[in-house]
Amino acid sequence: MSAPLRQEYEHFQTIHEDLAREHPGEYVAIKGTQILGFYSDYMAAAKALYLEHEQGSVFIQEIRAGTEALVGIIHTPGLVTFE
Repeated sequence: MSAPLRQEYEHFQTIHEDLAREHPGEYVAIKGTQILGFYSDYMAAAKALYLEHEQGSVFIQEIRAGTEALVGIIHTPGLVTFE
């Protein structure tokens, strides 16, 4: 069974400790196993991805220490409006 964004989430789990050390409190955007960028908040990430990358599913997650940080957030950018 293939779940949406499974590869991205599993990659996030793999690199989580390094991200928590190097980018605490930021948001990371991942497509496949490629990190697309780090952002100050969720909306900044969603807006940058909308403007700078081709349309498609992207994993965006806040970087926090601990196991609670391993909860993924899935969002449909088409539902977000930008000014």
